[in-house]
Amino acid sequence: MTQIEDIANGAQQIVANIMQNEDSYTEVVEVLERSGLVIGLDVFSVLIAAVIGYIGVIVMTYGCFKGVWDFSLSIGKRTTHRHLPMIRIELGKHLALGLEFLVGKDIVESIVHPTWNDLGKLGAIIALRTVVTVFLSRELKEVEEELKVEGQELALEERRSKLARQQKSA
Repeated sequence: MTQIEDIANGAQQIVANIMQNEDSYTEVVEVLERSGLVIGLDVFSVLIAAVIGYIGVIVMTYGCFKGVWDFSLSIGKRTTHRHLPMIRIELGKHLALGLEFLVGKDIVESIVHPTWNDLGKLGAIIALRTVVTVFLSRELKEVEEELKVEGQELALEERRSKLARQQKSA
């Protein structure tokens, strides 16, 4: 007999026992553990969690390197003060997205065999990362608002200088 046939026969026996006896939950668990499905799910969830975690770290690392690169390009230019808020916004977006991936990783890790200890740790980690993401999002909105105001002030200043030039030439 193959492993699939063993699983099918075991499932048929369990269904028959469930109809006769309500305490067959442990039998279901035993058959699943013998079949290797639970072990396969453990390995698969750990693998998926690792991939998701690496994606989160890569996103945050990329954002940091991009921020350093953009900052280094803006050094020495007269418009550095205009570029800094944009660099902060881009960096913040990458950090927030990376944190979301890490929260997803933690959730996937706790799927297969969650214990109360694991769930407590997961809750604390998610709460901390969510708080960081919320404050980061608030900061990004404030910086974007500052940019809008500065853009409006810059446009007004350009209009005034254009009018002054027109008046001088007239």
